[in-house]
Amino acid sequence: MLLRSGYLLTTLLLLIADQATKYWATLVLKPVFLIEVIPGFFRLTYATNRGVAFSLFADSEMEIRYILAGVSVLAAAMVAAYQWRTPVRKVGLNLAFSLMLAGIIGNMIDRIRLGEVVDFIDLHWAEVYSWPTFNVADAAICVGAGLLALQLIIEERVAQRDVS
Repeated sequence: MLLRSGYLLTTLLLLIADQATKYWATLVLKPVFLIEVIPGFFRLTYATNRGVAFSLFADSEMEIRYILAGVSVLAAAMVAAYQWRTPVRKVGLNLAFSLMLAGIIGNMIDRIRLGEVVDFIDLHWAEVYSWPTFNVADAAICVGAGLLALQLIIEERVAQRDVS
């Protein structure tokens, strides 16, 4: 039970960090637009995204906010259900689910409250290559999904080795 509470605490702390950094970005970055942190590589830039990953559907004519919020609710419910069914001792899987859940809920809060997601982390190589601006929730989802994939690969290899 204590370990499961730790996963919930991880989700809550990451969710709080996401919302706090988005609040900060709105207060500090929105008026000035950007702060160069590491010239030619990393800056903090205020941006919003009405769509999904990489601004997909951002220019949609229809009100997509509630559809995306609904999809987020379903995704969060599915991740939470998988986490609940996953044995607590499987730390990697549970951590992956906690990261993904925090990210999904963090962006869902923005969609419901603002109609768009606040982004502010801007990675680029000079002005030649640029990664789409993102936020803490996006990073949590990506790291969680990567960790989930890694854990599933490891479990598959262990299962194959046990069969042999």
